[in-house]
Amino acid sequence: TDAAFEHILTVLHPDMTEIEVALELEFFMRKMGSEGIAFDTIAVSGTMSARPHGEPRPVKLEKGFFTMDFGARVDGYCSDMTRTVVLGRADEDMKHVYNTVLHAQTAAIESLHVGMKCADADRIARDIINAAGYEGKFGHGLGHGVGLEIHEEPRVSPNAETVLQPNMVITIEPGLYLPGRGGCRTEDTVLVCEDGGLRLTKTPHHIVI
Repeated sequence: TDAAFEHILTVLHPDMTEIEVALELEFFMRKMGSEGIAFDTIAVSGTMSARPHGEPRPVKLEKGFFTMDFGARVDGYCSDMTRTVVLGRADEDMKHVYNTVLHAQTAAIESLHVGMKCADADRIARDIINAAGYEGKFGHGLGHGVGLEIHEEPRVSPNAETVLQPNMVITIEPGLYLPGRGGCRTEDTVLVCEDGGLRLTKTPHHIVI
C-alpha cells in the first residue's frame, strides 16, 4: 500500500477519472505481488470526498480534497491505509481541516497501550476534532481490527468496551466530513505494543498538493 500511494502521486493528472485512479492503485499492488485487493478501493474527489465510503465515479477528478482508501492482500492478510491529498490549491480552511484530522490521529496513536479501552482511544481523537469546531463531523468509529478479514475485532468506536491486548493490529482513521464542501481522512495500520502504538504504514503525513 505504501508503494502504491507513492506510485499514484507520480501518475495523477487532471484528465483521470476516479475509477481510473482506483484501478491504477489496484493494478500496481497486483503487479508488486498482492494476491488481490483487501476491499473495494475508495477514490473520491471534491464534494464526494465528504462521503466516508463513497464509490469511485466515471468522472474526472474534481478540485479539492481527494481521498484514497485502499489495501493489498498478502499471504492471506489484509492491509488498510487512507491518504487525502489536495487537487488544485489548499485554502486556509482546508489546511485547518487536514491538520485537525492529523492531530487527532497522532494523539490517538501515541495514547495506545495494552489495557486501554478502545472507546478511550476513540474519545481522544473525537475530542480534538470537536474542540476544533467540527463537532458532529466525524461520523464513524476511529478504527477496527485488521487480519485475515479487513474488518475484525476489536472495534475502536465510542461505545467499544474491548481492552487492547499485545500485538493486536488495528486501524486508526479519524475523518472530518463537510457536506457540500468535502472531507478528509487519514488512516494507518497500527500494532498495539506494551507502551504505545507502532505505525506499520510508513507513508508520511504531510499535506500533498
